[in-house]
Amino acid sequence: MFVTAVVAVLVLLWPDLARWRRRHSSHRSDEQQLLAAIHAELAAGASLRHAIAAVGDHTESTDVRRLALAGAPMKTVVAALEAGPRVAAAIDVAARSGGRAAAVFQRLADRAAADVDLAREQRTLTTQARLSAAIVAGMPILWLLFGGYERIMSLFAAGAGIVAVVGLVMEALGVVVVWRLASS
Repeated sequence: MFVTAVVAVLVLLWPDLARWRRRHSSHRSDEQQLLAAIHAELAAGASLRHAIAAVGDHTESTDVRRLALAGAPMKTVVAALEAGPRVAAAIDVAARSGGRAAAVFQRLADRAAADVDLAREQRTLTTQARLSAAIVAGMPILWLLFGGYERIMSLFAAGAGIVAVVGLVMEALGVVVVWRLASS
């Protein structure tokens, strides 16, 4: 029963973890594309509002174009754009200063692209540590699947079961620490 519960939890959580990782990494690339698109519009001579309106056509929010062209406050336009903090800060500074902001958006787009590349490289370089953590976590589960359950029950019957539970909990905490270190 214990083994079934552990396997069920792993099966249920694995797709969520993969989905979270894809969403987290795609957010960074979306930010880079948004910054690059705003830069392209500004470099073509559009005003900041028209650049945001043009970019708003390609986002999920339909209100961005309408708000930007209607002269709504920039905070409202940025909120409708659902942009990250880097994009929101760049738009706010560009709107307040009134200066030429194409170069700023280009540098921010380059930096966002570098962040995406860095995150990809980090995932690649930490694969071995994450795989080791998965193996270390998987060994007790395999041990339980192949006859360890009776051994643990005999430890409980002999009065030393708490030691086994403490050992498994410490191992699980160690795996969590290694996984977090490899993922951060």
